[in-house]
Amino acid sequence: MMRNIKGVVAVASLCGGLLMGGAAPAAAQVYGGTQLLWGSDTDLGIGGTLLANIENANLEFAGSFNLFFPDGDEDFWEANANMFYHFHLSDTRSVLPYLGGGLNLSHLSNGSDNTEAGLNLGGGVRFPMAGVSPFIEARAVISDHDQAVLAFGLIFGHAHGR
Repeated sequence: MMRNIKGVVAVASLCGGLLMGGAAPAAAQVYGGTQLLWGSDTDLGIGGTLLANIENANLEFAGSFNLFFPDGDEDFWEANANMFYHFHLSDTRSVLPYLGGGLNLSHLSNGSDNTEAGLNLGGGVRFPMAGVSPFIEARAVISDHDQAVLAFGLIFGHAHGR
C-alpha cells in the first residue's frame, strides 16, 4: 500500500513539474477538453484532458485522467502525462498530426488494489476549428496493465497553431 502511495505522489509531482516548470518559461497557453475512450482490456471510458502548448516549439504537454468501465466487478482509472510534437503541414491548417509519449499511472481494483506505472507511446490527428478542435488519438500503454487505447474528443478553444 505504501509503495502505491509513493508511486502516485511521484507521478503527480512529475506531472506538476512538467506542466509548471516545462511549459511556463516558454509562454504556455493552457486548454481543456473531454474525451470518450476505448481500451482493449478495459472497454469504454470517459476522461478529461489539460493541454499546455509551448509557443514556437511545436510541443505540447498533455495531462489526462480517464475512468474506464470494464465488465464485471472491476474499477479502472489512469492518469497520463505526455509530451507531443505537432507536425505543421504546409498545405493545410485543418489537419494537425502529432506523435509523442510519456508516463501512465493506472489503477485496477478487482477485490484487491493494483497500481502500476508505465509508458505511453502514440499519436493522433487534431482538426482545428474556431473555438473547438475535434481529435482522434491512439496510444499503446506499456506496463503491467498493457493495452491499446483509442480516444475521440474535443479540445475547447485550442488550435495549436503559429
